[in-house]
Amino acid sequence: MRKYRFIPGAGVLALALIAMMNEDVPAVIGLILIIAAAILLIFASRGTVYFSKAVRAINSSEPGKKEKGVELMEKALKAGLSDENAVVAASVLLQNDNEEKAKEILEPLSMSKERKVAGPALSSLSMYYWLQKDYAKAIELCEKSKSIGYVSRNLCINLLTYYLAAGKTREFSELLDEMGTSGGSSPAIVDFVAVNAMFHGQWKQAGAYLEALCSEARPNFPDAYVHFAQVYMHYGDVKNARRLFSEALDADFARYSVYTKETVKEMLNLLNDKQCCRPFIEAANHDNKAILKIVNGTIPNFEKAETDEEIPDVLPGFPALPDFSEVISNEEEDDDREANTELTEADERWLKRHED
Repeated sequence: MRKYRFIPGAGVLALALIAMMNEDVPAVIGLILIIAAAILLIFASRGTVYFSKAVRAINSSEPGKKEKGVELMEKALKAGLSDENAVVAASVLLQNDNEEKAKEILEPLSMSKERKVAGPALSSLSMYYWLQKDYAKAIELCEKSKSIGYVSRNLCINLLTYYLAAGKTREFSELLDEMGTSGGSSPAIVDFVAVNAMFHGQWKQAGAYLEALCSEARPNFPDAYVHFAQVYMHYGDVKNARRLFSEALDADFARYSVYTKETVKEMLNLLNDKQCCRPFIEAANHDNKAILKIVNGTIPNFEKAETDEEIPDVLPGFPALPDFSEVISNEEEDDDREANTELTEADERWLKRHED
């Protein structure tokens, strides 16, 4: 943004150098021009200064610092930033109730000829349409970002979220397969891997991923805890499902989160309701459409029981709760085995798609 803001200062500096090399020009003129050039360049750089201060404030855990960081980002944009930093600043505005201004900044940047600018701008702009519930447009922008060769963890997280919102579970699974182990260090992507396991009926595997994630990584977003509660509901474990919904309520509900605090409270209340607990859990396990509804932050339809039913810690009639740690232990043992380097048909197809 304001890419030409350094030109006046650079021009005056060039004049200063010319003046200093010209013996006919008094030395004081050259000195004055150098001072003027320095002032102009410092003034032109103030956006970068604001930006650096904003990043530090936003990353700070001190109360009120985040709000201050957002204000500094707005000042940085007005003062002028590089296109790459402008994408970051606009994304901050987008996530803090100023999406129209963010859209105004991101749209021209998304058409940049530089991939390192257009790629993240397209990914960030997709969040605007996500907030508008225009999932088709959000997916289009992310896929365009991928098509120009931009790859990032945030882009994949955005696209996986949009695929789920649009009910495109096949594309969701294919993208996870394409990513392989590249997103293994991201709590959000590990959470998506667990959701994918749920869609394929691999509940024990999903539980293993989520137990490790929620017990060790302790992510600050509610999704993982809600999904772990879904796993426990599959086994009729009301006590642990309640615990996980309660932990989800302590997480950070960002403006662009799939879940709202009110929805999670409602799910928890249903588990405490003697006429709703079993019907809700049965509805949640009915099929993949029901699983997807909860993953997308909505509650599947069900009919309340006509009479109250006592709620034990574990409802009868559901599969026995497995030991999720067994799956993790088996995977650790597998790591010691000799690697299989033979290419499968799927590997060969992947290589053909990615050949230059």
